[in-house]
Amino acid sequence: MKTWKCIIADDEPLARELISDYVAKVPFLDLKDTFTNAWEVRDFLQKNPVDLLLIDIEMPGLDGLTFIKSNPIQPKVIFITAHRKYAVEAFEVKALDYLLKPISFERFLKAVNGLESSNSEVNQQSHHIFISIDRQQQKLLLDKVLFIESRGDYLKFVLENEKPLMSKMTLKSLQEQIPESFIQIHRSFIINQDKITAFQKEKVKVGEEWLNISRSFKNQVDFGD
Repeated sequence: MKTWKCIIADDEPLARELISDYVAKVPFLDLKDTFTNAWEVRDFLQKNPVDLLLIDIEMPGLDGLTFIKSNPIQPKVIFITAHRKYAVEAFEVKALDYLLKPISFERFLKAVNGLESSNSEVNQQSHHIFISIDRQQQKLLLDKVLFIESRGDYLKFVLENEKPLMSKMTLKSLQEQIPESFIQIHRSFIINQDKITAFQKEKVKVGEEWLNISRSFKNQVDFGD
């Protein structure tokens, strides 16, 4: 198993201590240092490459989001914050996860387990799939897919800046081919989590369209709660 070098940035001493304790419990994490602000992180990263940054957002001098957006050195990032309002921006900078304080070890472990998924061979290679359209197999680039809707025996692929595509297949067969960035929020909908533009408790906005999250999938859908 790969060992992931990580650092923590949080201006709250108790928060740094808690996350440090959590990191110590995870055998594939190697904590290199902790910091009180993003400027210290910037200086450290210039000389010491790491795999994972566990960072707060509201910190004095330079907030975590601004730092991530402006820093040319980009390890994987998990935001740990007391504020919900930055969640959409966090997704936009492709954060691995967004944790709301106070966080449990179980929730922390779920987030860092995503490191292995994000680095897996499936996620590195599954940039496209082939779907059946008009009796031929057509290549579909997954980064263009906003969401997929089940319509009886067919799936409707709603794409970014292109016309939707219809293919005769099931959600179950599709799920075996797509990476974990695609999540099911309803028995009829799978969304591309990278295309989320906003969300509320009961629904999520993908591209320009709001989709409902059904009760049966609420426990499987986690945008930071």
